[in-house]
Amino acid sequence: MRYVLLLAAGISLFACNAPTNKTNTKTGTDQPGKSAGLTAQQIYQKDVVISLVKTHKGKNKVSDKYFLDGVDMYRNKRNPEEAAELFKKSIMEQPQARAYYELGNALADINNLPDAALAYQLAEVLDYKPTSKVLYNLACVYSRAEDYNSARYYLVSAIEFGYSNVKNIYADKDLTYIREAGREDFNNLVTTALSGATDPSKLQWNLFWHEFKPVSYPLVLNEEYGQQLKDGPDYISYEYERFVAEMRDNERFSREVGYEFYHVGLAKSTDSVKTLIYAVHNVISGDGHPLDFYIVSFDGQGKLIDKLVIGGQKKLSDPFRVPTLTENGNIEVGLFTQVYQKDPEKAGYDDNEVVESKFLDKEYYTIAADGHFVKKDELLGMNR
Repeated sequence: MRYVLLLAAGISLFACNAPTNKTNTKTGTDQPGKSAGLTAQQIYQKDVVISLVKTHKGKNKVSDKYFLDGVDMYRNKRNPEEAAELFKKSIMEQPQARAYYELGNALADINNLPDAALAYQLAEVLDYKPTSKVLYNLACVYSRAEDYNSARYYLVSAIEFGYSNVKNIYADKDLTYIREAGREDFNNLVTTALSGATDPSKLQWNLFWHEFKPVSYPLVLNEEYGQQLKDGPDYISYEYERFVAEMRDNERFSREVGYEFYHVGLAKSTDSVKTLIYAVHNVISGDGHPLDFYIVSFDGQGKLIDKLVIGGQKKLSDPFRVPTLTENGNIEVGLFTQVYQKDPEKAGYDDNEVVESKFLDKEYYTIAADGHFVKKDELLGMNR
């Protein structure tokens, strides 16, 4: 399961005394970078980490020394507890994908599976290479935690991103749970995933849908949720416009200033159907304009099956929609009239508060097995 970090010949590992960021009289790239100043409580907070990575670039000698000390402690001295603390110190100085990856390894070895998963996920976010390896390790962590859906998701992702050690997939003790859980044919799961790793068109589809992480239920897509998306970094790249029709169809669309697109999550995943949720922000109308939420189903090749607007308000005359989704595939959409302090058509949405939200009605849908969205008169078991 572990990726062995190969250090270049001739690089000596420093002693384990705590480094300091002393000023170097030399100029140039040898100068230590400015400390990111992360706290121990912040190292797993994705938005904070990504923001700091953008502003703290370049070489940081203190971070690098802690990292190398951690590698020495983990690989040579075989002390994962101490190694984990050193990797954390490296990250607090300067968050780096390699430090998060090795932190995940050390935490997994001491059976701290929740934090190991968070560390690996941040390694993935920070573009750790090879991607397939960090995804495989996530599959191992979730299998050990007996989280079948997450283990399956990351194992398939790892294979489709190039993990090809089939012998290890069948022998790795960390994957015992998912191999023996009996929910489906494990051989078929692996074979199907391997088939998607060689077709360029299928690969682009796999890259796209794997960016949507499984959602947590119940999921309420209200304005507060939309604001969190707008404040975060989780944009959908324009290279995936093949799968996001709004990137192509909007007459006023401009890649620079027109619309922004956000991942929400993966609502349904089978070998034949992937149901995704994404959000669209009309930047032209101002930052305060609420997001529109779409739920979209594709087949196993990335071909559109069905699409439904479940949240937001495309036109001011439309009801404002607030959906609640549950794990059994039910969708309850509340319809409201939003009353703003000022007329949005004249004053826009920025600095224009909603003073009243009047309930109108509800609509009910369910996600069918074939991926279509079926309107219902009423839903049973909405909370199950």
